[in-house]
Amino acid sequence: MTNIFDLPAVWRKALMPASFNGARFHCEMNSRESGRRTVLHQFPKKDLPYAEDMGRAAREFTVRGYCIVFPYDSEYSLYQRDYRRPRDALIKELEKEGPGTLQLPTQPAQQVVCPRYRMSEEERFGGYCVIDMTFQEYGLDPQTFAPSIATASAIAQASEALRGQVLRTLSEQPLPPPTGIINI
Repeated sequence: MTNIFDLPAVWRKALMPASFNGARFHCEMNSRESGRRTVLHQFPKKDLPYAEDMGRAAREFTVRGYCIVFPYDSEYSLYQRDYRRPRDALIKELEKEGPGTLQLPTQPAQQVVCPRYRMSEEERFGGYCVIDMTFQEYGLDPQTFAPSIATASAIAQASEALRGQVLRTLSEQPLPPPTGIINI
């Protein structure tokens, strides 16, 4: 009889190597934080407030990664006898301007920016460094939502078109005789 604990976990097959912009690191822990942006309205003489939903809050990722000495140099940059190479490659990517791709082991790749990180090394743990990183969802540039035609120009054009249509309609039909006026 097969023991269920001997079977491979399905989720383990889907694990991805952790990286930021291609700079790989070992991932000890990661978390994602988000929610809804709300404005709470409270009214005088009312017991119940009203929470206005303003949309989803930006996602923030907290990641604890590390680089460690590997017993021999392999073809993969993360698995080297000199842990400083992958450490320095990751720090270089974290400090680059603009967004980057964050790949966490259990989540889909995300476009993010790194506002801060902390790298820690201790003498007693030679050949090992911990990098605590915070990432924020990059999202979309507001410039992509800018209308192609200026709003004032579009309104002026629509107004002129409507004015022209009204003038054409009025010029084609004779005015009805006034009512209620006595001619003497």
